[in-house]
Amino acid sequence: MFIYVAAPLTLLFFFAFKKLYQVKPTALLNPVLVTIFSLIATLLIFDIPFSEYKQGTSIITALLEPAIVALAVPLYLQLKLIKARLKFILISCLLAVFVAFFCAFYIMPLLGADLVTAASFAGQSVTTPIAMEISEHLNGIVSLTAAMVIFAGIIGASIGLPFLKLCKIKHPQAVGVAIGCASHAIGTSKALEEGEEVGAFSSIALIVCAILSALIMPVLYHWLIE
Repeated sequence: MFIYVAAPLTLLFFFAFKKLYQVKPTALLNPVLVTIFSLIATLLIFDIPFSEYKQGTSIITALLEPAIVALAVPLYLQLKLIKARLKFILISCLLAVFVAFFCAFYIMPLLGADLVTAASFAGQSVTTPIAMEISEHLNGIVSLTAAMVIFAGIIGASIGLPFLKLCKIKHPQAVGVAIGCASHAIGTSKALEEGEEVGAFSSIALIVCAILSALIMPVLYHWLIE
C-alpha cells in the first residue's frame, strides 16, 4: 500500500521543508537533508521495507537524469562568458578530478579504508547517475557512492557559499566553479540562488567534472592497481 503514497509523501516532505528553509535558511534545515531524515524515520517507525519505497518512487528516480538538462538554461544565457573562460574552467575541473582521486585512493587508505571503500568515494563530487557508473567501473559499492554524493551535495549547498566567503573568494565565476566541482547538482541549485552567473559556471563545472571523471577515473584506477 505504501508504494502508492511513497512518491507523493517524498514530494510533500521536500516542498514543506523548502518552505521552512525559506523562512529560516540555516544549514541544519536544508530541505534535502531534512527530507532524507524524515523519510528514514518514516520507514523505520512504520517498518516499511526500503524496496517498497524504492518501487514507489521509481518515477522520481527516472526523472533524476533528465532533470540535469534543466541546468542548460543558465549555461545558454551565459554562453559567451563561459567560452571566454573555458580554459580556466577546464583546468579547475581537471584539478578537481585529480584531487578527488588522490583523496580517495591515497588519503582514505591512511585512515583505514580498503580499496573497495576508496573506490566508492572516488566519484562523490560528481552528479549521482554518473558517480554510480564510475563506482561500478571501479568495483566500488554503488549504494555507498550514491549516499556520499548526496552528502557531498548537501554539505556544499549548506556551507559551501559561506565557506568560500570566509576564504575571501567572492568572484561569481570562481564561486560557481568551486561549487560545481565539489557538490554537483545539489550545490548548483543553491548556486543558482546567488545569481545567474554563479549558477551558470557551477553548471558547466559539474558537467565538465562528470565527463572528465568518467574518462579519467577508470584509467587512473587501473594504473593504480596494476
